[in-house]
Amino acid sequence: MMDPRAGFGYRGGMDQADVQEQGRRRWQGGRLPKAEVNRRIERLLDIALEEFAQAGFGGTSLDRLVERSGVSKTTIYRRFGSKEGLFATLINQSLDAVLSGLLALDLDPDDPMGTIERFVTTYSDVAVCHPLGRTLLQIAVAERCSFPHLGDTLLANAYQGFQPISDYIARLMANGALRPGDPQEAAFDLQGLITHGFRVMVDDIAFVRRPGRAREIAERFLRGWA
Repeated sequence: MMDPRAGFGYRGGMDQADVQEQGRRRWQGGRLPKAEVNRRIERLLDIALEEFAQAGFGGTSLDRLVERSGVSKTTIYRRFGSKEGLFATLINQSLDAVLSGLLALDLDPDDPMGTIERFVTTYSDVAVCHPLGRTLLQIAVAERCSFPHLGDTLLANAYQGFQPISDYIARLMANGALRPGDPQEAAFDLQGLITHGFRVMVDDIAFVRRPGRAREIAERFLRGWA
């Protein structure tokens, strides 16, 4: 499985200055500054992703996360509610990355070919090839039998992530550029052309970014829904 730390801001262990500063604050008995608390929570999420990827969702224990991150179990429960809450937070981070890219697209109803091509390129970058999203998908698939709710949560977020292009497709159907149908189903058809189903899980991800591929997918999609 790919290294989940790549491209996800993984910060590694604390250096000596961090350890000394942490010890000084404990000795003084003061509350940790908000910036330090946020840094530890970010590190906790990095570690949680790594542990989920390596040990599986079921094999990851809160005790292990506490040991590695230095964040107390009380804080984890207060912030996230449970191990499921940690996973959901990672999914939300992935969704935020997807939406930030897709919402910035110019969805021009007068240029379906160019718009779909730009969507394919952007979606490939912010969703299909993003290390966080790929790792979460691999975990959900691997744990599908024991923890089906992980996949359900990812699917629900996929619907949200596809909402901008679904709305755009609905506009194309309304103005006659595409034949009538379910815009959400059409959006998932488009996703299938991008990912080639399970190929995205097992093949070298470089195939997604092959030069000219986005244009080819846009052409096939528009022909299929013409």
